Amino acid sequence: MEEKVDTLTPPKFVKSGVVKPRSKAFKDGNWLGTFNLWIVQDKPTPTILYQLRNLKLSFFPNKLDVSVGGHYQAGEDQKGGLREVKEELNKTYDFGKLSFLGRRMFVSPDLKKVMRHYIVDIFMVLDNSPLESYKLQKDEVYAIFFLPIDKLIKVHTVKNYTFKAKGIKNNGENMEVTVKKDSFPYNFDDYHHKIALLAKRFLNKKKKTSILVS
Repeated sequence: MEEKVDTLTPPKFVKSGVVKPRSKAFKDGNWLGTFNLWIVQDKPTPTILYQLRNLKLSFFPNKLDVSVGGHYQAGEDQKGGLREVKEELNKTYDFGKLSFLGRRMFVSPDLKKVMRHYIVDIFMVLDNSPLESYKLQKDEVYAIFFLPIDKLIKVHTVKNYTFKAKGIKNNGENMEVTVKKDSFPYNFDDYHHKIALLAKRFLNKKKKTSILVS
C-alpha cells in the first residue's frame, strides 16, 4: 500500500489534520513535511556525504543530493527522519546528537510535471565513519561519495570548475564521478552552496568546542 502523509497548513506549516496517500497529496498541491540530514566529516579532510540518486527515481534521478532525505509518514514528527536514515544508509543516530539548522520551502516538478511542495527540516551530524560502513538502499541510492567542502564551494562559485570524486555503488563496486555545478538538483535559493558554507562553519564550531573541552 502507498504510504500516507500529513498535509501541512500555511503560514506556520503545522499539520492540518488531513492525511492522504502521498501521490494524492502531490496531485492536490498540498504542502508536505520532509527531512534532510547532511552527514559531514572533519577527518581526514572536511567533507560532506552525498548520495547519487537512483536513475529510476521520478524526482532528480542521477543527481548528487542530500546525504539522506525523505518524507515524514503520517503521524511522524522530526524524529521520523531517523527511519529514512536507517532505510537508505543503514545508519542509526541519536536524535539528540543532530544539529537542527532550520526549515526551508521547496517547490519543484517531478519528471511527470507534477509539482511538489515541501517544507524541509534540515539537520547536520558529524560522523567520521568510512564509506564502507554504509549499506545503501538500492531502490533509492545508487552510490555515495565524500565530497571535499572547499571543492564544493569552488564548484558553486568558480565558473566551469570541476573535480573528480571516488565513491561506492550500492553493489559495493568503486565508482568515480566528475562533479560540476549541474551535478546537483537545481534550487533557486542555491541550497547546495549554502549547505557547503554551513558545513564549513559547523565543523569550525565543533573544532573550537573540542579545543575548549580539552
